[in-house]
Amino acid sequence: MVPELSVAITQKRWACVLDPTLALSIYGLPLVTRLGRVMEVWVGRELWHILDNTHFYLQRPDTLLSSGSEDAESVAVRSQVVINALREWEHIRLESDPGRQNCYWIGDGPLESFLPEEQEPEIVWRYEAISASLDRRLSDTGTLPSAYRDTASLAVSLPAAFVLTHIPPESGHDAMPGICQTLDGWGISCQTVATDDPWRRKESEILYQTLVQAGLGKWAWSGLRAAVLHLAAPAALTAIGCNGGGPGYLEGEFAHFEPAEQEQADYWRDAQGYWYPL
Repeated sequence: MVPELSVAITQKRWACVLDPTLALSIYGLPLVTRLGRVMEVWVGRELWHILDNTHFYLQRPDTLLSSGSEDAESVAVRSQVVINALREWEHIRLESDPGRQNCYWIGDGPLESFLPEEQEPEIVWRYEAISASLDRRLSDTGTLPSAYRDTASLAVSLPAAFVLTHIPPESGHDAMPGICQTLDGWGISCQTVATDDPWRRKESEILYQTLVQAGLGKWAWSGLRAAVLHLAAPAALTAIGCNGGGPGYLEGEFAHFEPAEQEQADYWRDAQGYWYPL
């Protein structure tokens, strides 16, 4: 008798990196708690640095605001949203196990990171190389640019991930997300994907189904203007993870790179961004 053959196929889940301004909006925690049920959610390291210093940012929420209307009343409203979000994040951070939320991040080393079980720890050093390369492009080393740097570097370091961002409600209909405007200023052009592009149509359909499955429709009706950002950085494929000058892990034609060469490498050469509203 021929025994029955059972085949189980495990599909890799979506992975998204949460825009820091979206994380610190009224939609941040609902997105983390709901999205974690249907995909891997990643946040940049700078967000945890912010949450480690909430006593300061609760007094200076304006340092966490993306560019927008400079009207005093508008700034006050946006600042209060950030203050409320900081308090909520602080509470859930103390009261909840991040593993239950499927929320991941890269810290200052593997032991300070929270990675999926199947993720190799070498991604930490790969991320550090890519982040350091982007850091050299920053003209402003403030908190929000640093958070954008971490978000973009994380999205490029992960094998296949997109940035879940948003168009703030105070921005015009044709406005692009703040992170895209910032990346443009760093020489990384972000283009809007055409509505009739077949890749966009197919991907957005799948994402819509995923977000509906997570029960996020009500937040879209509440004013969330979500957007998807993909970053293509071909030179980053040569990034070799190394721990303080230790051995690299990437094999093949790039394995001969020395640590000193890696420190000077421009992993963002010819990088492009592609975004579209959901």
